[in-house]
Amino acid sequence: MPVANPFLPAGGGGTVNLEHEDISSQCNGSQQSFTVSKPYQTGTLQVYWNGLLQLSSDITEVSTYVFSTTFIPTANDNLVVIFIER
Repeated sequence: MPVANPFLPAGGGGTVNLEHEDISSQCNGSQQSFTVSKPYQTGTLQVYWNGLLQLSSDITEVSTYVFSTTFIPTANDNLVVIFIER
C-alpha cells in the first residue's frame, strides 16, 4: 500500500510501499530467525508477537529479508510484521 514517505520533510512529496505480512506459519517453538517475502528498508521493521509490538532491542535485522528475535514463538503464536519495502 503506497503511503506518504515519513522520512521526507512535511510537504516533501513521494510515497513508499508499506507492507504487512503474517509470518505465523514460520513459528514452530524453536525458530528465532524469520524471513519476509519482500525486502525491507533498514530500520523500518515492526514485529508484532501475539498482537504486541516488540521493542527494537528484541529484534536484529540480519539482512533486508531476514530478522531474528530474542524470543521464541510457539506454533500457536501469531507473528506479524509491518515494514517499508526497500
